[in-house]
Amino acid sequence: MHYIKDETQYEALKKQGEELEALLQSAEHSEQEKQRALMDYLNLLNSERAAELGVAFTERMLERVSSAMEAHPTADVAVDMLYTCLLLQQFHAMQFDSWRSHPAIESCRNALRLLEAEGRWSDCLRYCQDTAETYAEAHFWPEALEYARLGHNCVRELLKQDVTVLENGELLDLRDSAYSILASAMNTAEGITPEIAAELQADIGAEDYAAVVAEAKESQESEPEYDPVELTPEYLAIRYELEEKIDEALEHERGYYDFCKEYWMAKRMILRSDYGIRWKSPAALNPNEEFH
Repeated sequence: MHYIKDETQYEALKKQGEELEALLQSAEHSEQEKQRALMDYLNLLNSERAAELGVAFTERMLERVSSAMEAHPTADVAVDMLYTCLLLQQFHAMQFDSWRSHPAIESCRNALRLLEAEGRWSDCLRYCQDTAETYAEAHFWPEALEYARLGHNCVRELLKQDVTVLENGELLDLRDSAYSILASAMNTAEGITPEIAAELQADIGAEDYAAVVAEAKESQESEPEYDPVELTPEYLAIRYELEEKIDEALEHERGYYDFCKEYWMAKRMILRSDYGIRWKSPAALNPNEEFH
């Protein structure tokens, strides 16, 4: 599915992307020219809601950067790889299929480790924060928790270096990253483990920790109830495959009005018929809530 109704406009954007790819691989243009052209095109795709083209374009970009990373693993190439992955996540979110970013994120683990080893904490931070949000949006909570904890570690390391403000003006606060950890942990089967509690209390103090826990719990209580079967190992093991099957059942159409109701119907039927898992939708568990 793509949002552009005008097929001529869609084909023009697609051709523009092909021309840009040729420019990016050309030796006749400076890196500054390439970066300017790339940003202009990506901003255009974003403004035109051309998510399908954005996904295809950034997937090819990521493939090229991954090859460069394998050939010459440097910190600069690793930064390019993580940045490209973030772009891909952005376009998937636009298509309401954030879960599809999972393989790309997995492919970037070595790039992230390299930057951590190099102490490039500010480069790692945005990636970890945005990736945690991508996983949370997809309800891949164990992964969201993992990247929230990695992001928290980035903040900790930056503060050790007396870095309190990032280049974009963002203030660094361990309480904010602690909140992200707790919000994700509360949606996992284990919840807030003693290890997490001890780590965060050591970082922000017992009083601030209690306040952040209370804030996270209050936020969770305001959210719709979800079936706890989603926390079981059986469900977690088939999430990605399940989403693929739901996507096929809905003929890859997502994001329209009342989409969630058709999505939940397909999900319930597939879980029961293909996996023997009985699952209740948020609509069934929250009868007084309205969903669209």
